[in-house]
Amino acid sequence: MSVWLQSVPVVRRHSLHPIFGTTTMRTTLTLNQIVEEWIAGCDRLPATKSDYKRKIHLWFKWLSSQGIDPREPAREHILRFKQSLQQQGKSPYTYFTYVAVIKIFYRYCAAMRYYEDIGKGLQSSIRMHEHCKHPLTVSEAQRLLNSIETKTIVGKRDKLIIALMLLNGLRSCEVSRINIGDIERVEDRVLLHIQRKGHLDKRDVVALPEMTVELIEEYISERDFTLDDPLIVNHCVGRESTRLLNTTISQVVKMRLRIIGINDPKITAHSLRHTCGSLLVEMGTDIEIIKDLLGHTDSSTTRIYVDMAQKRRLLKENPSRQIEALLSKK
Repeated sequence: MSVWLQSVPVVRRHSLHPIFGTTTMRTTLTLNQIVEEWIAGCDRLPATKSDYKRKIHLWFKWLSSQGIDPREPAREHILRFKQSLQQQGKSPYTYFTYVAVIKIFYRYCAAMRYYEDIGKGLQSSIRMHEHCKHPLTVSEAQRLLNSIETKTIVGKRDKLIIALMLLNGLRSCEVSRINIGDIERVEDRVLLHIQRKGHLDKRDVVALPEMTVELIEEYISERDFTLDDPLIVNHCVGRESTRLLNTTISQVVKMRLRIIGINDPKITAHSLRHTCGSLLVEMGTDIEIIKDLLGHTDSSTTRIYVDMAQKRRLLKENPSRQIEALLSKK
């Protein structure tokens, strides 16, 4: 953000057309001070806070580039900003995450009586028809698991990554955050404590299937470790083993997918999580259980898997053929 923007206090200004909401700042704090205050109060991981801050500053920068006072944005400007990102070729996921952050910021401003909630009611999530999930088929998932040799420590690690995402539906960031101490045996079960996406204080506990437990035991048996050490680490010769970042985990999954001939750009590391959710729906698992396993905060997100399964069933069964057969009888 430019220097002048950091020092200019936010003061009460005029109002715009009511369709776009009023723009009436009610504080002498600078925008930078408001952002810092907002970020400090966010119950989010440091990486998420950093991303929020980066996105809101880019929003301010865009406003300035359009000749709009960053202290006086309106609802209309958020829509124009989204259109600008679309024109730059950004994906729906990208521009909706920007809108989501902007909405969170102005919701905070409204709660603090600094500014109107100009983002209220704007769509900031990707509807199902705009963001179709792309799970693997059962045979593709089987091929992926079976293709990974575990004679080397890297092979053991990579197969464990695949299992955690495919069998337990973990996100790549959640796999990255696992410490060895997050795994515990309770009677006849092995439990994993998961630090969920974006939250500092949201930790869930899931039971691990036997395959995943065996892969963990095989992998860590070749390492010297403490309970505070990360579970998934790099294994570069001559370098200290450090936590594997979620971006690297995603690259590992993509590499393993390419090995079995899956090069579709729509199939990503996140597709393993989608595969887990889709297969559970196909098997008739209760939607609330799936919701808790995947760490969804809202069951409407989980229902996407149900809707997808119903559409696949419709295409497979093709009920129109039954009507055709009935009407063709003489």
